[in-house]
Amino acid sequence: MAVIGIDLGTTNSLAVCYRNGRAEIIKNSLGEISTPSVVSVDENGEILVGKIAKERLISHPEASACEFKRDMGLRRKITLGGKDFSPEELSALVLKKIKEDAEKYLGEPVDEAVISVPAYFDDNCRSAAKLAAKLAGLNVQRLVNEPSAAALAYQAEHGFCDGTYMIVDFGGGTLDVSIVDSFDSVMEILAVAGNNHLGGKDFNEAVADYFCRENGIDRESLSPDEKAIVYKLAENCKVALSDTPAAMMVANIGGKQYSLTLDNNKLIEISAPVFERMAQPIRKALKDSKCSIDDIDDIILVGGSCKMPTVRAFIAEITGRKPCTDIDPDTAIAVGAGIFAGIKDRNDSLKDIILTDICPFSLGVKILDERSGNEVMSFIIERNTVLPSSREELYSAVADGQRKVTLQIYQGESRIPSKNLFLGELDITFPPAKRNELVCAVRMTYDINGILVVDVTTAADKKQYNKVILGGSGTMSDAEVKSCIKNMEKLKISPAEKEENRLLIARAERIYEESLAEEREAVGMLLSAFQAALKSQNSRDIRTAYERLSELLDSLDN
Repeated sequence: MAVIGIDLGTTNSLAVCYRNGRAEIIKNSLGEISTPSVVSVDENGEILVGKIAKERLISHPEASACEFKRDMGLRRKITLGGKDFSPEELSALVLKKIKEDAEKYLGEPVDEAVISVPAYFDDNCRSAAKLAAKLAGLNVQRLVNEPSAAALAYQAEHGFCDGTYMIVDFGGGTLDVSIVDSFDSVMEILAVAGNNHLGGKDFNEAVADYFCRENGIDRESLSPDEKAIVYKLAENCKVALSDTPAAMMVANIGGKQYSLTLDNNKLIEISAPVFERMAQPIRKALKDSKCSIDDIDDIILVGGSCKMPTVRAFIAEITGRKPCTDIDPDTAIAVGAGIFAGIKDRNDSLKDIILTDICPFSLGVKILDERSGNEVMSFIIERNTVLPSSREELYSAVADGQRKVTLQIYQGESRIPSKNLFLGELDITFPPAKRNELVCAVRMTYDINGILVVDVTTAADKKQYNKVILGGSGTMSDAEVKSCIKNMEKLKISPAEKEENRLLIARAERIYEESLAEEREAVGMLLSAFQAALKSQNSRDIRTAYERLSELLDSLDN
């Protein structure tokens, strides 16, 4: 049975298989490479998916839906033909169509897939993607971040060379920006940032609003059919500006004809808020990765919206660099997902490639800030930490005689716990403690399958508590979950306790005592930096500090 990679896009979806040493795009039943992510219900209650459904967006807007990927994991209902659907159910219908087309194209059953998702998807959204796959009859044990998939496609095109890259994935409904480091056939994400509600759709809305303003039309007063017509014409106008200096919109509304001529300069002007929202994740990704733009070897643009000249020019302007445009932005993510499917299927030509993942949002617990008396977050695993990861923090009593605490676990970046995603809780009891006395150690271990294990050990009586939070594990069997947890056990060793780290520290201390003056100062400085990196528990910082200290010690020993 084949394993395929799927780019489940906001606007269009594609499938790719890896065979005969290359990624091969799978054509659908119409002989086309992409399937519109659109679902419609006809008058007889029949479900229509893809291009036919897209054609009905204007003629039957109340019975058709698109861009539902934006609502994945948000508990919303979309009514089509008198029946309610969740975004996951609509996505499942698209995935089922892709599965059926892939089976026909390949001539064999397809029951397993790797699906790409925005890197900024939280656990709810990732769970929703896996649920959609399960409803479509697909086994999805692994999701791949869209920028990671794009980086794989880029590397395959350029021969898997070392370098640091910025991936800007700007599609119909989401924006992801990732900084990816490639070394020795290992691809490691250094940082991600993005916006799950920013995409080409926002340019369509800006053009539609401008058209209505210029023609004195109250857009909200239009009928559903008229709104759909204006929106579609706005989209067509935006697309036309990718190839021509100016484009015209002409719409018949209420028996009257309205028109508008638009060029790219005016598009930039009316879309200024969209461009500003684009700039924020780019700046954040660079900051979080601790890279400057000079450290970036190439800027890779993927996603349909990156074909817009205004988008390319804007990215070039704010980065001061001309982006790479030699890979197809429409197919790059699907190709990367297909390559990853080949890696997962243990294809011989890909066996040496390792793709790491990161934690897109921070994980932590709610604590009481004694100075303000407010409940705040204590982060244990920070965002952009390479997965799998295991981190530990110590906590003290907040009042004399305290005997228990309810440990509440959250995912997110806000200092205010209630603004983050609640994941679960643990009730912890311990002997009466004095204020500021250590009461427990909390360790979080998080893996690439979205499984979070929280281990708590009380300080006084060494009682142990454990909670497993299965984010996005709806398609995993109990045996698979247990296997993942077993593999994570070896992670529950602090980086400071690893034998090679202790050996390096001992060696540095020995050489420090043997050295004088500048040499002793250099060893002391790099040893302190290494110990600080161990304390941070950041694997990339530890690796960098380890290598620098080792290099110095080798030179002094020799």
